[in-house]
Amino acid sequence: MKRNRRDHYIPRGYLQGFVDPTRRRVEKPLWYLDVPRGTWSEKSSREIGYRIGFYDYSGVEVEDAETIFIEFENKFPVLIRKLAPDKFAGWKEHLDFFLHYMQMMRARSLRFFEEQHERNKSLRGWIVEEVIDERTVKVRSLEAQPLPESFITNRALSEMCDEIRKGPAWLKEFNWALRYCESPLSPFVISEQPVVVIGPHQQLIDSVKDECSLLFFPLCWQACLIGSRQFFDVETSGFGEHDMQLMRKMYMDSAKFVVSPTKLATEGV
Repeated sequence: MKRNRRDHYIPRGYLQGFVDPTRRRVEKPLWYLDVPRGTWSEKSSREIGYRIGFYDYSGVEVEDAETIFIEFENKFPVLIRKLAPDKFAGWKEHLDFFLHYMQMMRARSLRFFEEQHERNKSLRGWIVEEVIDERTVKVRSLEAQPLPESFITNRALSEMCDEIRKGPAWLKEFNWALRYCESPLSPFVISEQPVVVIGPHQQLIDSVKDECSLLFFPLCWQACLIGSRQFFDVETSGFGEHDMQLMRKMYMDSAKFVVSPTKLATEGV
């Protein structure tokens, strides 16, 4: 298992879906907005959405986290290329896979990892210094102590993998629609957190139970899945320019960075 790799929490194959078709041969075809600075730059998929050694376990040899991702990552871009020419008409046949992919993207995100990592900091335990025999150990202190950083990180990574293995049962409780656009000049965009929940609550667990909440997951610059506890009158349709602007603003307002097929105006998006 290689360590200290460039681990992408946003898969490169997913990022390729946000490339303008006319820029496929450009060395750095993606437009990247640094939201705090308000500056755009051109980047390749290799340069976006990664941390060095992000999925490395500390001090133990376990299953490589990326072996859990690989099946999803290989299938997703092939499926998008197949559906895109017909405005994603057959998307419902593949909804189960898309929900599994969406669950993977949520669980491998920086936000999920950081939330689990922060929660694990409150755990306490006993550090074993010596195993005397099968029934006896020597501990550093009889009082429960904060756990080592390596344990906290490893546990967060294991929880990420477990969350992906659990599958998207909670997402299947929603009704789903697909909205598409036709020009990379007015596209769907993504941020470091591609799965976005909009609702009246701050916590995800509360938002997903509320009938007023909506879930958004762009499949590529051309299409976005939208989930709701309520039924959609129309399951597949295009989005008008006003709706597209609202979508882009929603991502820009909550992001550290935004990825787009084209350089967009940051006002009025």
